[in-house]
Amino acid sequence: MAEMSVSCEGRCVGSVGGANAIRAVVAGLVGTAALTMVMYLAPAMGFPPMDIATLLGTMFIGDPGAAFAPGLAMHFMVGVVLALAYANVFVRYLPGRAWQRGALFGIIPWFGLMVIGAPMLEVVHPAVRAGMMPPPGLFLLGMGSILAPVGSLIGHLVYGAVLGTIYGQIPASRS
Repeated sequence: MAEMSVSCEGRCVGSVGGANAIRAVVAGLVGTAALTMVMYLAPAMGFPPMDIATLLGTMFIGDPGAAFAPGLAMHFMVGVVLALAYANVFVRYLPGRAWQRGALFGIIPWFGLMVIGAPMLEVVHPAVRAGMMPPPGLFLLGMGSILAPVGSLIGHLVYGAVLGTIYGQIPASRS
């Protein structure tokens, strides 16, 4: 990766709080793309379908076809925000090599999705509230199979491993 230019304070341009924000955004985008590929390939591997883009988009747009693109944009935005959190906080505290640290981090958003995000859909998603879509529930158990949370975990581990690999090692602190 090319060297970053240095500002008058001696910090990398594009850094926020000591983290390389540009690298974190790129890592978040690529990690989210990897997670998305796993998610859409899941049925071919025996896992239940996981269409997060349409699910997110239909929270705001009733037509699933029209909701896909905005939902996918929301999915990628979440991936970038999580990557920035990883770069600014978690990368310093997680053990292991870069990819291992990232994979460990992937467990954090997965767990949050399992215990907060998925159960919350029953309250915030119009199609779930109207009974047009079944509530995924705690640990996605409303999807009818233990394979749903396992598939989601695999996707989040892939997201984290890619994120950690691209973001790299902990930046050396400057004196």
